[in-house]
Amino acid sequence: MPSAFAKAVNDLDEAAFQSLYGRWDPLEPAAVAQLLAGSVRWYIAGGRAARAAAAPRHHEDTDVVVRFADLDKLRRILAGWDLWEAHDGALRPLLPGLGLTEGREQLWVRLDAQHPWQIDFLLDRSGEEWTFKRDASIRLPWARALHVVVGIPHLRPELALLHKAHLDRPKDRADLAAAVLDPVARGWLVTVLEQLGHDEWAGLAKSGGCIGKGEADQP
Repeated sequence: MPSAFAKAVNDLDEAAFQSLYGRWDPLEPAAVAQLLAGSVRWYIAGGRAARAAAAPRHHEDTDVVVRFADLDKLRRILAGWDLWEAHDGALRPLLPGLGLTEGREQLWVRLDAQHPWQIDFLLDRSGEEWTFKRDASIRLPWARALHVVVGIPHLRPELALLHKAHLDRPKDRADLAAAVLDPVARGWLVTVLEQLGHDEWAGLAKSGGCIGKGEADQP
């Protein structure tokens, strides 16, 4: 579970968040594809993945998943960029020659302190199958977990939404409401949400993801 501090950070609006941590100007998925072309296995996650084929919204960042095992290769590819460990609302520079702090799995990337943050890397420890990090019993073959959107690999929307359920922010509910899911994908999501005890989200997913509680979609 996130700490009280991390929850308070998650509850900040975009202006307050960037006032504290610095400005974000996220690379679009096509630019990420150019940067990482032919280097490591990667895919788009987060809100952009949840919204595949759905009505777009503003995204504060770009979530890109790479294998934990490819971290050293990623660091070589991003030589000249600043990499910072992001964990529980705190940031720490990943300095050259030093390893990742134990238990860390997220990196924010920017060119330097005079430039905005551009990529949010998530380090995935899945092996031969996609494995949900919050419950390793939830697994899918990679061919079922990923799909290609305009030439770019994305996590399937139902899996991206599963990652959002425990956060349950207005934008997460908006993504659930907007998501384009076929009956098989929606049924899988509902079943897994119920298995994990996210009963309210399961009900929303079952009913088509209506936001409720007067929440509006973000621009």
